[in-house]
Amino acid sequence: MRFQWTAVLVLAALSGCAWLSGPQRYSVFFQPSSAELGDQASTTVHAAADFAKAHPALPIVVKGFSAPPDPKLDVDGLSDQRAENVKRMLIADGITPNRIATTGAGITDPENLPTVSVRRVDISVGR
Repeated sequence: MRFQWTAVLVLAALSGCAWLSGPQRYSVFFQPSSAELGDQASTTVHAAADFAKAHPALPIVVKGFSAPPDPKLDVDGLSDQRAENVKRMLIADGITPNRIATTGAGITDPENLPTVSVRRVDISVGR
């Protein structure tokens, strides 16, 4: 009987380890008016996928942003496209699609921030 309780406690402790590390957040940055993942962006997505694979019980939220449009380069739905491209790469890296929720925040005003701060996708592993 002791063995059974010890085994249950050990399994409970191990399953709780994923929550001890806490949520991880990653920001993937894009070029203006683009949803294409460059080398640095791909490296960030791979790191997020590695963390997610190590913590399979944690949900993943992918949220895309875009800067105010340039009339010459306006792209409808750019924040959604960015989020979907990141999701595709996470899936290609072995993440189960049903773990990933995506949203596009649309155009975000940078309010005295560099516009690169709103040309991004945030990946949250855990909430």
